[in-house]
Amino acid sequence: MAPQANVLRDGKYQTIDAANLVPGDIIKIRLGQIVPADLRLIAGDYASIDQSALTGESIAANKKIGDEAYSGSVVKQGEMEAVVIATGEHTFFGRTAKLVAGAGAKSHAQQAMFQIGNYLIVIAVILAVIMVIFDVYNDVVTHSMNMSAALNILQFVLVLLVASIPVAMPTVFSVTLALGALNLSKEKAIVSKLSSIEEMAGIDILYSDKTGTLTKNQLT
Repeated sequence: MAPQANVLRDGKYQTIDAANLVPGDIIKIRLGQIVPADLRLIAGDYASIDQSALTGESIAANKKIGDEAYSGSVVKQGEMEAVVIATGEHTFFGRTAKLVAGAGAKSHAQQAMFQIGNYLIVIAVILAVIMVIFDVYNDVVTHSMNMSAALNILQFVLVLLVASIPVAMPTVFSVTLALGALNLSKEKAIVSKLSSIEEMAGIDILYSDKTGTLTKNQLT
């Protein structure tokens, strides 16, 4: 990110920390500078900006008046004036980073694990209710219903419910994936997310796209 920016303040251009920019500021960008915020170009002849790290375009984008420049991109040629339209997490880069940080979905294995756990819990609850009803009915018929019998029923139901919940399954699942990550590391593959191991194992065909070869090299 850009540490500083050349901004118009008090009628003259001065260098300030990029963190102090606000929407509406007028700034200058030129060759070699990092764009300090999302901008709309308002004056100047021409600027060529490398925004490949943000958009995937393999060559620098030619910018003219009215175009936008994204925070974090690099000016390769030219010099223009621009108005700040977004800063911080409201920039194109900031929104992207926020989406990436917040992205996360349960893998198929995790979904299956939760479904199995829920299924077992429901079955256990149903069995417990049936057993309570049966024991209560039996005690009423035989006239042996007392506090001791009720406590015995409660203990049995509690044991049944605790035993039916698969508390060890997430641990076993995580350890298994960790061992998979260890084996992959020996093949020089870095696993940043354990669930990705199971997802990659389910892939039949992997398509990859090199921007500029299979695409038009234009952001849409």
